[in-house]
Amino acid sequence: MRDYITSFDMTMRIKHVRAVTVILSAFLLIYASIKYHGLPRIPSITDVLAIARVQKSKNSSLPGPVNKSMKHEVLLLNRMNMTLNSRGKGRIELILRKSADRAPEILQKGHQRSRNDSLRGDNLDKTFPPRKPYQGYLQQVDVRIFVYSAIYEYAKSSVRTLVLVPEPFTPVSFICILKRSRSHLGHKVIGNFQHIPPSRWGTYKNRCGFVHCPVPLDTYPAFISVLTTSVSSPKNVLPVNYPGPPYNNLTRCYPAVHGNFTDVNTLVTALETSRYFGTDKFIFYNYSVPDQINKVLLQYEREGIVEMRSWRLPFPSEEIHYWGQMATIHDCVFSQLGVAKYVLLADIDEIVVPKNNVSLVDLADRILNTKDPSSQKLYGALMFQNVFFSLYENETTYKFSEKTIAKQFKMNAFLHTNRSRTNGPQFRSKLLVKPEAVDLIHVHIMEKFLPGWAMYVVRPEVALMHHYRGKYDSQSLGPWSQDFTFIKYSSSLIPKIKKRLLDLQSKLGIQI
Repeated sequence: MRDYITSFDMTMRIKHVRAVTVILSAFLLIYASIKYHGLPRIPSITDVLAIARVQKSKNSSLPGPVNKSMKHEVLLLNRMNMTLNSRGKGRIELILRKSADRAPEILQKGHQRSRNDSLRGDNLDKTFPPRKPYQGYLQQVDVRIFVYSAIYEYAKSSVRTLVLVPEPFTPVSFICILKRSRSHLGHKVIGNFQHIPPSRWGTYKNRCGFVHCPVPLDTYPAFISVLTTSVSSPKNVLPVNYPGPPYNNLTRCYPAVHGNFTDVNTLVTALETSRYFGTDKFIFYNYSVPDQINKVLLQYEREGIVEMRSWRLPFPSEEIHYWGQMATIHDCVFSQLGVAKYVLLADIDEIVVPKNNVSLVDLADRILNTKDPSSQKLYGALMFQNVFFSLYENETTYKFSEKTIAKQFKMNAFLHTNRSRTNGPQFRSKLLVKPEAVDLIHVHIMEKFLPGWAMYVVRPEVALMHHYRGKYDSQSLGPWSQDFTFIKYSSSLIPKIKKRLLDLQSKLGIQI
């Protein structure tokens, strides 16, 4: 009898130990869920006992009926995602969430990717987003690598990101994280690096390039991060810029504006003249715009004519060619894909002047829809040849009705008619391009067309690029001659420029 009681007592103790073990296991599972997954509410002791009963039933080797109460407990357990078998999965998810870039381990080239590749089931948006104001600002990728902008290219189903890299640059492996929101863990793809050719004037510590990030077909990331394999976590998040209306016929891109440029009259003359010849959008990169110039540009921006983009270099400006000109012209051109029909690249002191009263858009429409007879390629760009006009010499003796107004408002382009010889193609020339024809571009030439496109050199008797120089330029060569072409437009242009200057003076207190 004593032996029986002892045996019974031991059996009860074992059962109590098992019960305590099951309850402790339930508490541990709940703790793990709170830590790794989060719970909508704190579980009660009833929930704990319910989970314990289900776990006990699952661990039992004896089959038994599942009543209504047990079904509820199973549902509770599934909702909390806390089976013993899920602990390994939770640990794996934890490792992925703490990975270098906090993104799922989906690292594949191109579009070879499952639709169900997100751990949380929140794939990228499948609706093409509307166009928003352009966003670009320099953010860090690596110690000496910076990313500026992200542009979606519909034809390639790809996001093109502009990066600044050290020179010389040893190629590294880039990774892109495609996101539907800033907080989205994202999807990883391998980025393909493309060098933008350096300037051809001097050596610098930095240059630029692109990281091309393939995007799965019919998906549209809202944000993107770029990193290298040597970085533990992404240091940047860029909004992806998409094309869309309103569309422009001709966008004009200027290099970075800096503190050396302070001439309001020349700026307004350049803008109003370009508008007269067909430009309907101007893009400026703001490195350090002086106050008076900034007020003028902001007024044009409020009217929808100018777009200002921040361009604060993360290193001294002398460490890259001309405030990063190669980077800004590429960013400007590719940002106009699906936005502008044509893009003109020129400086503020340059005016493309048609010999006949025709807009540059009409000129481009007439030429760029034809083929090169020798190669049968479509013309994808116009090259305007350069002539220098000297502003440092005496004013012209040529008389025209608006000359007094031009002198009063310092419209120097109308007052100087002595010019150099016409420089040959590719020598200080400037380009008007179709954005979809460009692969790589340089300041004065097309570095590389995409397949099927060719260059058209505009004849001097059709149009010339007037380059107005305030100081002697050793490349302005003779024979010199008088050119009154621009004065032909004075009766139309000078009143417009005068009105604009007076409006700016009255509204903003601009000194003219």
